[in-house]
Amino acid sequence: MILYLLIIFFSVVFICISNLVLYNSVAVCLWTVIAVLEVCAVDALVAWIVHAVPEEKVNPFAPHYQVGSKERKLYEKLGVRKWKDVIPETGKYLCHFAKDKIAEPNDNVYLLKFLRETCYAEVMHLLSFFLQFLLLIIPFYRATIMVPVVCVNGFLQLLPVIVQRYNRCRMIKLYRFNEKRQKAI
Repeated sequence: MILYLLIIFFSVVFICISNLVLYNSVAVCLWTVIAVLEVCAVDALVAWIVHAVPEEKVNPFAPHYQVGSKERKLYEKLGVRKWKDVIPETGKYLCHFAKDKIAEPNDNVYLLKFLRETCYAEVMHLLSFFLQFLLLIIPFYRATIMVPVVCVNGFLQLLPVIVQRYNRCRMIKLYRFNEKRQKAI
């Protein structure tokens, strides 16, 4: 979480300083903070809407949630395993379900809930990524303020999507292994 906050802080400082140099106006700092707050508001609204979808409607085994072998190889090349734990996990605060570690790896009821939460998180971050671009049409913002804010937020939204997809494919293997083990008993 601290890393994300530092990225946001230094991005805001950089955007403010570069706009101060360009426009020689202190107001750009205020507009930068307002832009960041607007992006955060979009993220919060999307999170609220996505979590309004009933759990039974979320199928982590649906084809669009599956990860193919090429995608898995890409994640390995990106070294997701090394940096995935640095991405903040806010599920424990927002939906009272922590996804930072698997607490009950042998319980498929728990794993199904976990898998659904990864789907919620993926959809939420993807929707936030795309919907934030609507903020670029607000005419009174200078492009030098809103475009960098949206780019930084877009980067910060895509990282959790990658982590959710990376973890989900591994958890589905665990889920299916548990199923086989239960049938054998």
